[in-house]
Amino acid sequence: MMSARRMLRKFLLVQALAGTAIALAAWRWFGAAPWAAVALGLASVVLVRLAINMNNFLVSACFASPTPPEFRIGWAGRVRLLAEEFKSSMLHTSWFMPRATACMRVYESSLVPAHVPPHAPVLLVHGYGCNSGYWSYLIPRLDRARISHASVDLEPVLGDIDGYVPLVQQAVEELCRATGAGQVALVAHSMGGLVVRAWMRVHGTARVARVITLGSPHHGTGMAKFGRGPNVVQMRCNRGVASDWLQELGRSEDPATRALITSIYTHHDNIVSPQTSSHLPGARNIEFGGVGHVALGCNARVLDAVMGELAALSPRSMPHTPAPSLLLVDDDAFMRELLADAVQGQGWRVLTAASGAEALAVLAREPVAVVVSDHVMPGLRGAALLEQVRQRYPGAYRILLSGSQDEGAVEITSALASGAAHRFLAKPWSGAVLLAALHEAFGLQQARAAL
Repeated sequence: MMSARRMLRKFLLVQALAGTAIALAAWRWFGAAPWAAVALGLASVVLVRLAINMNNFLVSACFASPTPPEFRIGWAGRVRLLAEEFKSSMLHTSWFMPRATACMRVYESSLVPAHVPPHAPVLLVHGYGCNSGYWSYLIPRLDRARISHASVDLEPVLGDIDGYVPLVQQAVEELCRATGAGQVALVAHSMGGLVVRAWMRVHGTARVARVITLGSPHHGTGMAKFGRGPNVVQMRCNRGVASDWLQELGRSEDPATRALITSIYTHHDNIVSPQTSSHLPGARNIEFGGVGHVALGCNARVLDAVMGELAALSPRSMPHTPAPSLLLVDDDAFMRELLADAVQGQGWRVLTAASGAEALAVLAREPVAVVVSDHVMPGLRGAALLEQVRQRYPGAYRILLSGSQDEGAVEITSALASGAAHRFLAKPWSGAVLLAALHEAFGLQQARAAL
């Protein structure tokens, strides 16, 4: 029985042998210096891996669905897309997954901060050709939030999707026993989303608090024609028509089952194509742009959305009140990550946007209680964005950030005077001051809702 770990280790060995052969040939036959020969061997392997990634994007374009205008990207965005997907693929297949084993981590309720709402434990289900190492970016976030979690390895790699159902059932029952919970949230990537849906078809939804799928080919993918194994056949889409297996799976689900699912996907997926195959009618669908298939598991914006969905969960025995949403807007990815980390664990659902246009797209598809926006951004600047928010979504509390009060000082002053911004915080911001301002903002929102 072939495991992903064993398969990837063999793949790494082949790469190492190929790189070594190239280095030896350059040294012995072409007289290259030893360091240059080693560099050439490494570069050759990296370039081949890069070519594979680029080829995935090119081939997937043959089956692609039209990209909505708000998610279209230019050449700079495409370069960032390829760079992130290549980095993610290299790290996962060359480091995380060859070393990973399925694990479980349980947090006692006494260790969870009092201000954090109770969470359902989380089961992580990977996709085709992967293993539990795929979750190396999400697991630290679950740990910081003190959310109990477990992962499962779906083996054999080239198996039948229905054959993975007993593995998921066993993992769910073990996680429930270890935590004392009656339900779990399942987060699944790619084929893993279909595995979870197949599991619900057999075992029902009594154990399900929420299902969150990332880039799952709910209606199949044209790229599956190039793969091997029964699971690949089940995931195929031929000229827009899903496989018989996928159609039967869809017919087995009622509206109540679909309502338990959140489908997160990207309009630039390089494996699931057409990309709208991930849009699941009756489910909560969250769209992204500028993110590749593997990168869904490590992109900060996507992980923010996953953590936000988990933050909204509470045990089914308790009244369910969705967590209020906080939208963080900054064109600098590093600053977005700092902001998101600073506000985690407060009981808010944290969303992020990389531009004013992206922020408006987020606001158009879901309610947001508080918006925090940087001011100096290309295109729609923060003050102008918050003015549009004031006009379209006047109930949202609006906070403006800026690291250069001289640049745009007039715009900032005008935004505060007009009410476009309720509050201004200067960069570099203090975590304590930011949290105090946010707690005040959410407090005002709660008081307004109670009136």
